[in-house]
Amino acid sequence: MFIPEELQHYAARLGEAEFAARMAAEQGMLDCRGARQGKGLFRLENKIDLYGLIEFCLKLSGFWNRAVRNYFDIQVVKNEVRLKNLPPEFDGYTILQLSDLHSDLHPDFPERVKEIIAPLVYDCLALTGDFRTCTFGEHSGATVATIDILAELEQPKFAILGNHDFLAKVPVMEAAGIRFLLNEHILLRRGEAELCLIGIDDPNFFKTHNLERALDGAPPDATKVLLSHAPQTCTMAEEKGIDLLIAGHTHGGQICLPGGYLIMHDRSAPRHILSGAWREGKLQGYTSRGTGCSGLPVRLNCPAEVTLHTLRRG
Repeated sequence: MFIPEELQHYAARLGEAEFAARMAAEQGMLDCRGARQGKGLFRLENKIDLYGLIEFCLKLSGFWNRAVRNYFDIQVVKNEVRLKNLPPEFDGYTILQLSDLHSDLHPDFPERVKEIIAPLVYDCLALTGDFRTCTFGEHSGATVATIDILAELEQPKFAILGNHDFLAKVPVMEAAGIRFLLNEHILLRRGEAELCLIGIDDPNFFKTHNLERALDGAPPDATKVLLSHAPQTCTMAEEKGIDLLIAGHTHGGQICLPGGYLIMHDRSAPRHILSGAWREGKLQGYTSRGTGCSGLPVRLNCPAEVTLHTLRRG
């Protein structure tokens, strides 16, 4: 298997086994000429044009125009998290989460996201994966669109890869000032105090996440915030003493029944952690409904969001 020279050094960051597994999976996606990922009901994508069927049903029912308007109606959600071991210096520290941008789905989408986040006040930005719409093929359009969304932001920017993302986008986005956490952690500092921000690779399709590696060398007593593309890592995170898990992937269902009840999900995680704030044992978590959309630029009973996570001591 040929691996471009500019990607080979990422093995030292992801881990040798994880790097080999990701490269093999990416090559498999290319070799099968775009066969779609899918679990549970989503396996239907491999047999029928699921998105075409959804579009037909929305237009037939008269909901299409409303669903497209909802795509652009991105809400700002505020989530306050109280952490008993948070250093006083980090009380009020705010993380802006953008998730599942799928930035190349609609040409007007990047400008809309820029309008939404421009007036927001926060300390750092966390991007929890899925930058492009397709799970295979050319990624440069989504990469350029994502960089455009973030170009004027001065706050530190951190990111992880999702199940739609190939490793090839990392060098380009890191050159634009977006630091990826590939089974890695970084210590954020205020004075003498530290906050440990951890990122793991995609646990959903590539399954190249390695939380133990990501925690290697992290101060054991530090408050730990984990970026995980999908929330299915909650049990592992709780066992490893993570304080807060921030995830995406689910889109909150994207097209839901009234009240936000999910019609479809891939069963990778329990239903109660698929959207919004949740708790598993000592672990607190939040799963974004997503900022963008997958497949079609439509939403029903499931608003798109950007999320301000404010950490509080107590």
